[in-house]
Amino acid sequence: MSHHLKFLSTHPPFRVNDLSKVDLIRRELRAIIEHQDRLDTMDTEIGLDNALYEVLEILDGYLDWEPSDEDILGEPPMTADEMHSAAWAEHQAAHS
Repeated sequence: MSHHLKFLSTHPPFRVNDLSKVDLIRRELRAIIEHQDRLDTMDTEIGLDNALYEVLEILDGYLDWEPSDEDILGEPPMTADEMHSAAWAEHQAAHS
């Protein structure tokens, strides 16, 4: 076990948030992959290597995601006041 994993404890004094835990897991996974890459190819399981690369790719995509301009400049979500006004107008229309 690497020195990173000791921080995954949820007990004091090593309290970290979930995103930090996932980032520590990503670092540990990278260390495992680097170790596997240094080994002779006959000593590793091909299925495990592929799975590790896929998991690392997913973690990288999740942790390194940055919103695009479309995500930032898109239409804002409806506010509670707007939802209430729309529901009240629909209610009034149904009873008239």
